[in-house]
Amino acid sequence: MKVTTTSLPLEKIECEALVIPLFEEEVKTVPETVKSFLAKCNFTINPAEFSGKLYETFLISSNPRVLLIGTGKKEDFDNRLARNVAGAAIRRLEKSKIKSVAFDSRIYSQPEVIIEGAGIGEFDQGIYKTGKDKPSKIEELIICGKLSLEEIKKSQAVLESTNWIRSLVTEPANHLTPKIMVENARRIAREFKLEIEVIDEKEAKRRGMNAFAGISQGSHQPSFMLVLKYIVDKKKPIFGVVGKGITFDSGGISIKPSEKMHEMKLDMAGAATAIAFIKLCAQLKLKENIIVVAPLTENLPGGGALKPGDVVRSLAGKTIEVINTDAEGRVVLCDALTLVQKLGATKIVDLATLTGAVIVALGSEATALLGNKQDFADLVIKSGAESGERMWQLPIYPEHKEMLKSDVADLANVAPSRGAGVIAGAVFLQEFIDPKNSWVHLDIAGTAWLDSEKPYMSKGATGVGVRTLLKLIEQI
Repeated sequence: MKVTTTSLPLEKIECEALVIPLFEEEVKTVPETVKSFLAKCNFTINPAEFSGKLYETFLISSNPRVLLIGTGKKEDFDNRLARNVAGAAIRRLEKSKIKSVAFDSRIYSQPEVIIEGAGIGEFDQGIYKTGKDKPSKIEELIICGKLSLEEIKKSQAVLESTNWIRSLVTEPANHLTPKIMVENARRIAREFKLEIEVIDEKEAKRRGMNAFAGISQGSHQPSFMLVLKYIVDKKKPIFGVVGKGITFDSGGISIKPSEKMHEMKLDMAGAATAIAFIKLCAQLKLKENIIVVAPLTENLPGGGALKPGDVVRSLAGKTIEVINTDAEGRVVLCDALTLVQKLGATKIVDLATLTGAVIVALGSEATALLGNKQDFADLVIKSGAESGERMWQLPIYPEHKEMLKSDVADLANVAPSRGAGVIAGAVFLQEFIDPKNSWVHLDIAGTAWLDSEKPYMSKGATGVGVRTLLKLIEQI
């Protein structure tokens, strides 16, 4: 999608369609610039036909065509809704086979989010469809307002990274194995001059990563612990990102119900986000040190698979009783978290589609956040709010640690009861964090995937997390 800007009056812009966002409060008292433009289109807004409610649209058959889109109440309009409105407008116009769109940024404090929203909105998850029913793509987006070339390039890079995550998560598990994810990472490392280390199963076991290696025992696919480094100044601290990379999760011996198991290809969304993030930082030439660690494996039943009750020893030396093999994410992540700290990271964020419990608690509307230091947690929440990705913090109380007591090992991977499932996952991971370091866990199981289409986004993968991480690294 080509992106340009213009300062021309609305009536002089050459395009096939012009998008005009309006608040509910503006429908009866239309701003003068919009009112005069609509008058030249021989159109007057009828509140009975268009009320300005969020994502409501009304297409005017003029030349160019004009799409009015509701932005809801002015007091509620933030960066999240601003991006979503742009996506909703583009998705509506795609149905009309329109190729060039101008977007009035009058109400936007950050017009660059129009670029991200538009590109996210037109993403199509039908990557293996062979028919001719695919929606058309917008070829040119014209932002009506002030936007620098640098802001455009940055937003395009963020958009590209977001949709790259979505394309990876959309891939079926037979097309995206741990080995293929490593190949993707190698290409990125070459292109952006990142340091890369790929630790195979044999080497992982030799180094003591038996928790990670244990989960892969039921799969015929080789597994890898992936390390990517972007080091610009060895005197500066290192920011670590760990992403869960289960390319398919059947639950192992504790097998999942068959309903919706096909969606478990999404269980590598955390790893995809971590890889996309370090690529984006290198692309933007940021001046911070970053290390990404991603455990890449499948979790399948088989003759060699871990059994409920088996005990594995982690890289940190702690022993883990695997009560439930479907709680595998935390078992691979604990070795990754230990490794990223051994490599020097002192501020760490992990992203993982970790629990079904988070979907029960928050649905797809917010990511659960838990951490060990409130100042760092607050910064991540702030970064999420500024980037349009909502976070909801849950507590970790000292009493929660009692949930993971084991009779035979240092800790169990799940609690015997079903309560506090999201917290139990974070409590387990916190056991592998040096108290001196700052750590936040993001459970993205609800936000990494949409079960149904939204006005602004197709169903399926969302690419959540990369925008928050970028905003965070810019503020650390």
